[in-house]
Amino acid sequence: MLKIYVLIKQVPRLKDLRVDYKTGTILREEAKNIINPDDLYALEQGIQLKEKYGGVVTVMTMGPPQADSSLREALAMGVDKAILISDPVFAYSDTLQTTLVLKEAFEKISDFDVILTGSKTSDSSTGQVPYQLSEALDIPLITHIFEMEIEEKIFKCQRNFGHESQDIECELPVLIRVIPHENMPRHVSLQGIKQAYEQDIEIIDFNALNCPGYIDGCNKSPTDVVKTVKVIHERKNQFIEGTTQEKIEQIINLMKEYGIERIWTGDKE
Repeated sequence: MLKIYVLIKQVPRLKDLRVDYKTGTILREEAKNIINPDDLYALEQGIQLKEKYGGVVTVMTMGPPQADSSLREALAMGVDKAILISDPVFAYSDTLQTTLVLKEAFEKISDFDVILTGSKTSDSSTGQVPYQLSEALDIPLITHIFEMEIEEKIFKCQRNFGHESQDIECELPVLIRVIPHENMPRHVSLQGIKQAYEQDIEIIDFNALNCPGYIDGCNKSPTDVVKTVKVIHERKNQFIEGTTQEKIEQIINLMKEYGIERIWTGDKE
């Protein structure tokens, strides 16, 4: 029976995102929090593996107590169990400290076959944890998977990477970084929501883990946040009118104005 773990993160909804520019931290208390969008694809993949091969799917997150609402949403999707790693000591942890805590959690669990993560989080977009956790646990990490299957304790997949198609086989356990749009997350049913709020969530705190003393997100993070900004992408629309030749000339002039012509032609003048 497969033991499948899906790592998720609760993040502020993008339109509610606020930043404390003095401290460089995100004001999470003032925003509506949701499951990180990329992690929904990892959840769906975990449930599909369970449906195909059998097993138990456990969702895990590291965060404040209110993160249990995202865990219950995952339970409503069809996940079997939920674990919340939460302690004030872990507040403001960077990706390295998050990885070290997750490493201790999995060493405490000891028995796992597949760990799934999303590709990156919408609040920081580093995408570093899957790679770091793979190193910390000394297990293979595979990304950009097109097809996968499991035969006993052997994981097989086809991976599209750049212009290559790779066939990979490895022994379990394995860590899979799921890319968005590899599948479509299922809808949550009312019955699933009802059952999710009837289930217990396992809480793991600092004292339950064998964490080294230097894991302290509040005071000893090796990351120095110099500046945090909310990036808003805006597009400028410009309508071009005239004959075909006139439109071509206008486009060329715009390319020269914005330096695009130099990028295409390599002309440095």
